[in-house]
Amino acid sequence: ATAKPNSNVETIGMTDLARPFQFLSLGIMAYIGEEKSMIQFEAGDNKLKLSGALTYLLWQSVYATKQVSFRSRVLVLFDWFKTKVFGRDLSQF
Repeated sequence: ATAKPNSNVETIGMTDLARPFQFLSLGIMAYIGEEKSMIQFEAGDNKLKLSGALTYLLWQSVYATKQVSFRSRVLVLFDWFKTKVFGRDLSQF
């Protein structure tokens, strides 16, 4: 016996339950480099674009809080601290 395409969807009746996809943009954050970042988000009909050192602090706080586990959050914060104190590792293997 051969199955019809979409036979499971039709028998369950899920075609009546599906809603169209709607995307909700919460904004864009990007690290540019040298302790700078950019942020773009929409507030109603207005688009707000910010960049510079202050947005870098906001980017860091969002990045740290979005880590999945507490362990990852601590490792990221420790790595940032280590880089700030000792600089980047520029050795090549």
